[in-house]
This record gives sequence, structure tokens and C-alpha cells, in this order.
Amino acid sequence: MPPSMNSILLLTAGLLASQATALAPSTISVDQATEFTLTYGYPLIPYAKWALPVMTTDGTNRLQHKRSLTTADFQDVVRPNVDTLYSAAILDLSHGDLVIDVPNVTDRYWVFPFYDAYGNNYANVGTVGGNKPGKYRIRYVQDSPQQEAGVQLCQASGQSGNCQGYQGYINAPTPYGTFLGRLAVTDEATDLRKVHSIQNQTALYAVPRDDNKAVKYAPKLTVGLLNGSLSSDIPTRIMQMTARLAPYNPPRNISDLRRVQHMFRRAGIHEGKYIPTHKNLTALAAKVTDAVLSHASKPENTLVLGNGWQSRRLSAQGDYGMDYQMRYAVAARGYLALTATEALYPMYYDASNGYSTTLILNPGQAFLFTYDGKPPLTKEGFWSLTGYNSEQYLIANPLDRYALGDRSGLTYSDGSLVYGSDSRNGTFQILVQPADVEPPKNWTSNWLPAPEGGGSFSVTFRLYAPTTSLANGEWTFPTVQRVDAIVA
Repeated sequence: MPPSMNSILLLTAGLLASQATALAPSTISVDQATEFTLTYGYPLIPYAKWALPVMTTDGTNRLQHKRSLTTADFQDVVRPNVDTLYSAAILDLSHGDLVIDVPNVTDRYWVFPFYDAYGNNYANVGTVGGNKPGKYRIRYVQDSPQQEAGVQLCQASGQSGNCQGYQGYINAPTPYGTFLGRLAVTDEATDLRKVHSIQNQTALYAVPRDDNKAVKYAPKLTVGLLNGSLSSDIPTRIMQMTARLAPYNPPRNISDLRRVQHMFRRAGIHEGKYIPTHKNLTALAAKVTDAVLSHASKPENTLVLGNGWQSRRLSAQGDYGMDYQMRYAVAARGYLALTATEALYPMYYDASNGYSTTLILNPGQAFLFTYDGKPPLTKEGFWSLTGYNSEQYLIANPLDRYALGDRSGLTYSDGSLVYGSDSRNGTFQILVQPADVEPPKNWTSNWLPAPEGGGSFSVTFRLYAPTTSLANGEWTFPTVQRVDAIVA
């Protein structure tokens, strides 16, 4: 344990005690506390998996620009998108503030999202928010109860005279976190240079805190802190990472701090270390996983969109508050999801497979997705349908095609472009068929390859900058039909 751990813990407790709830009852069992801790701490696993490659090459607080769209070789996170170029940074606010300089982006959807250590999307700057270009100061504010986490725009808050030239502040709930900028690519063949130029104009750099905020809130975030001396057993690793990182990174809702700390102590976490108190952590972790899946599938946590499509309830996507089970569920299936104001992520549940998101194809079969019309989006919005293999990564195929959407050259049955120069809005179809079963040429532009030879896979329907009609049942989601493979 770093020598400064105890002093930091005492400081944090003193600053936050006035907002904390009462301790959990002493009747909480070790099993219950351990289940809670496994649930609470799970997102630190994908956080480390995402952060380590970035930190190994660029350290913290430096932008790493992805210059090409995601392919099947990318396995840093599950279920990545292929619609945008990423600009990533692992944020460390433990010793000072940061400034992000946002360029003027006017010709595409863009969002600069900020995530805490547990994957909560606590702030977004971008198209949907109508945010202006310029400098935004990023600061850890959990020691300042009067400042809520999120975006604090200077003009909106009437502080323009005190903002030192900043457009606003990004108030972070934890000193460790993630930045994952997304810039839409309108056409891979012709548009990448424009996106690269926007990336090059984006800057991230450190600035010192004000004199009265010179305290070091945590050790500097290092590769060793995220990966050193940890068990290869995932449940044990969750407990160890929680013991190591949680003392410096409080809950998203600070009112839950003392209950969370009490649960940790009952589960065997003391002074930054985990001392096992349960004989069969593996069995307990399996129980937790089942509980998380059950919780995520409850009617009150799902948004039924029709024709087999479901999404998370809007308030349970991206920023989870004290819903630690939903936070776990999303981290496991789509880490670093955006809030629902930025994007919707509907998935198809197959009634023939027990209403599972897993779709199964025999070699001679295909799925036909029939759209009654174009998804209704705001001016800057866009959509895509992406396929994933059984391991939740992109599906390798000879076309290197991983998604289809409004920028993919989709055609109607007569061969005319769905997104052409006219205002036509008719029925069109997407064929999801094994990668080794090539359809006739008139289907090529609408063919999304499934795994070779068939087998298990799933799809995500992404809708960026969605209109309200996509979430309130006004728009008809596509029907999905199992058919014989379409061959020449």
C-alpha cells in the first residue's frame, strides 16, 4: 500500500461524511457483502483491459488517435462500433487538472464523452449538447459537494466572468477515468483525411490546480497499479482491484460511500488489500453473474421496441448511479456505452432461441432484416447494424464488412440507393448470411456477413443522435425472418 493511503482515506472521509448515509446493518453477511463487492467492482476489469494498451504506449493524460475504423483484429473491448474514429485517453486527475481544447466541428456527428473509473458516462460535449468549440477544464470535484459531476457551462451558469477563458468545466466524480472521443466517418474511402484533421486539432494537456486545491487525491495512475501482482482468477482479481482502486475512487453517488465502504470491510477488504473471507469465490461470482443478468432483463429495466427489439431503459444506460448490477451488465456487454441522449443500442431477441440475443444459423440459412423505412434521426444523426461473433468481437469476413447503415450504399429492391438524392422513404432489407455463402450481386450492397459456416452471433442496432420516436414506440423497428440462404 502506498504510504499516503491512510492520510487520503482520512481526508476523503472527513470531506464526505456530511453527505454519507448510515452504515449498512451489521446483519449483512460475509456472503452478501462479497456478492455486493463483486458486483460493484466488476467494471474495473474492462477498465484495466481498455486502459492498459493506451497507457503502455502513451501513458495517462495524452490523446491516442485511432486513424482507421475498427476491424475484426480489434479486441480491446467487446462489441466495438465501426461508425466512428476513436480518440482515447486515460485520465488521471490525482495530481492536477486537465484542459481539453475542442476544435470547431460542423459537418458531422461528434461527441467527446467522459467516464469515471467504473464506466459511468458522467459528461458529454458534442453535437447533441450543441457545445461550442474551445477549452474545457477537467477537474476532480468530489471533495466539493456544491459542484455536481457533469458539464458545467460557464455561460449557462452565469460564470462567464470567472471562467478564465474556458467554455466550461468537466466535473469528474473520480480522479481516474477515461476519455473516448467519437467522430463519425461519413465515407471511409474519402472522409478519413477530414477526420484526421479534426483529431489533430484536438488537444489535451495538464494544468495545475488552484493553490487551495493542491492536495494529491490519489497515487498517479500507472500500469503497475492496474496490473501488478494481481491474480489471474477473475473473481479474485475483481476483489483485489476493488481493494486497490476504490479507496481513491468513490461511488458515482457519494451518498452511498459509507455503505459501500462497510460492504468492502465485511467482504475482506482492509486498507487497500483483499484478504479472502469466502472459501468458494468462484461459485459466489457465478451467482452474482446470474443475478446481474436477471436484473438487467427485468421489465422495469428494459425498453420494448417491438418486433423482437429491446433496449435498456433510458435511465439505465451510460450513467448508472447506484444501480451497480446494471453497471456490471453494461460493462460486460458494451463497455463505455453512451447515455441515451447520445445513442440507443437496441438488440434483437430471437423468440425461436428462448428470446436470447444469440442468433443461430445453419450453413444454408440466413436472416432477413426488413425495414419499413429509414430510422428517424436528427440532422447530424446516423445508424448502423453491426454483427458480432460468439465472443462479442467483430466477425471476420473476406469483405472486411462489419456493419451496414445509412452510409453503406444500401439499395432498394430496384437497385436505387436508399440514401440517394431523392426523398424516397420505402421498404428495404439487409441480408445477414454466412461469410462463405456469397449472395447474388444484386444483394451484395445489402449483405452483412455472419460467421463462416453459420453458428452463433448477435447484432446491435446503433442509433446516434436519435429522435424521441425511436424510444416511444412511434417508429416500427425492422422485422427479422429466418430464411434459406440466398445464392445465385
